Amino acid sequence: MRTARIFRIFQPSDRCALVALALLIPCLRAQGGGASLTGVITDPGHEAVPAIPVQLKNTASGTMYTATTSESGSYNMPDLPAGAYELSVPAVGFTLDRFEKKDLVLHAGERLRLDIEMAWAGNLGTPGDDPSIYLRSRYARTNGPVPRMRDGKPDLSGLWNGNDDLNPQDPEALPAAAALAKQRHENKGIDSPSVFCLPSSTPPTGPLLWKLVETPTLLVLLFEDLPGYRQIYLDGRPHPKDLKPTWMGHSVGHWEGDTLVVDSVGYNNKSWLGDYSHTEQLHVTERYTRRDLAHLDVQIIMEDPGTFVKPWVVNATWNLAPGEEMMEYVCTENNRDVKHLVGK
Repeated sequence: MRTARIFRIFQPSDRCALVALALLIPCLRAQGGGASLTGVITDPGHEAVPAIPVQLKNTASGTMYTATTSESGSYNMPDLPAGAYELSVPAVGFTLDRFEKKDLVLHAGERLRLDIEMAWAGNLGTPGDDPSIYLRSRYARTNGPVPRMRDGKPDLSGLWNGNDDLNPQDPEALPAAAALAKQRHENKGIDSPSVFCLPSSTPPTGPLLWKLVETPTLLVLLFEDLPGYRQIYLDGRPHPKDLKPTWMGHSVGHWEGDTLVVDSVGYNNKSWLGDYSHTEQLHVTERYTRRDLAHLDVQIIMEDPGTFVKPWVVNATWNLAPGEEMMEYVCTENNRDVKHLVGK
């Protein structure tokens, strides 16, 4: 609480209270610059949302403060400078929508509690339709050091629960590309490649399960979508000079300290980046940093001078799901969009 609120508690006629106040003032002054923000995050059914990042941005300095909710959905952000902030919580899979609160003001010494109820997203909380919250809850206590390969490099192997960007930024697209993306969004992606059982996206984005298998010379990504795998060469080879455009392109990687940097080119122009198209000039850079046993920080930079004015950057943190397994994915089975393929 703030010092001003403490003063209102005591009356000048109460000598004992004045003595207590005199003893409290030095402590309050020492704490004057440190505000704090706490709360609990729940879904519309009042169930806790564990292991989800919370980010606070100081609008004056641009400084970011982050916390992660506990198993009970609580978060705590202490020692915050007084000022105006923007609070953000990312979407959780296909179940919970993104939460934002702007113009949040913290005063010196204030202890503010802000409980957050996130709204349902696309699947409206349908049980079994999205494992994201279940996986977060089940493995919320998973922790430990970064596992390493024999050569000392971080071992990225594991089954990871992909998450959305904490602070997604819309790309700055060329006018024609922006207009097409707007049209696709309004049409609810009816013409998306995934409707026709084709690869829906090139970079590893979205709240899906991703399995990484690392060897000293190769990193393999397995995922529950088409084509179901990617190969990233770690043996020092360059991109072939005579690359023929493909859905997933050609990927090579190298280490910068404990971060694996993956460079990919050679894409065809048939897949989508969200609602955005791209050309064969697409160049994707991925950066993978295993922060600890249970968290993998992923940054994806998409450059395409035929689509974007400047690179589109996506950041996310994946959570380890060690007790899970990949499921078989067959697109054509029970495909209810076959009517789109019927000719006249």
